[in-house]
Amino acid sequence: MCPLLLRWLGVGLLLLLLTGCVGRVMPPEPQSLAHPVDIYLLDHGRHSSLVLPHAEGGVVRYSYGEWRWYVEGRRNFPAGAAAMLWPTEAGLGRGIHPEIESPYQFHRLAPEGVAEVYPFQAEASRVQALQRHLDGHFERAEVEPVASEEFGLEFVPYPRGYSAAHQSNLVVARWLRALEVEVQGSPWFSNWRVDES
Repeated sequence: MCPLLLRWLGVGLLLLLLTGCVGRVMPPEPQSLAHPVDIYLLDHGRHSSLVLPHAEGGVVRYSYGEWRWYVEGRRNFPAGAAAMLWPTEAGLGRGIHPEIESPYQFHRLAPEGVAEVYPFQAEASRVQALQRHLDGHFERAEVEPVASEEFGLEFVPYPRGYSAAHQSNLVVARWLRALEVEVQGSPWFSNWRVDES
């Protein structure tokens, strides 16, 4: 059997296994947080992003995705298949919105639409550490950020490639874990269930 056919069969099997998977999110108990801050998981239908407080007021939205798909707008079958079969270039997106204070306004920071907003709290020091890490990609970028009006974000290249095992929802789950938010299962298809704390 040819290697390409084996890869396609593998991807097909993986998709079948992941179709019913849900990412169960269990935020920390509020009483366990010394300095809680509000954070938000945004479900856009097929991908997700994370909204954190901005130091100067408002919020910052972070998103991860395949460079050709999100930044260059190349949304054809060969580009999508390539992203699933082997690592391709990835981008980190950031949108700073000092004017937005309420989740009721979040439709303004995600032009692609918001299917669901999941609010919860995390420890302030962990949120700040994650923001420093993510913002560091923008500070170290050797190119100017590329603006995407379609997503309301500026993108810089991300050092780890995009693949079926490292796609947007799985990266957001990893960010949540860095905030001591427990994530069980697989939110591969942006199937999230947030437990009430």
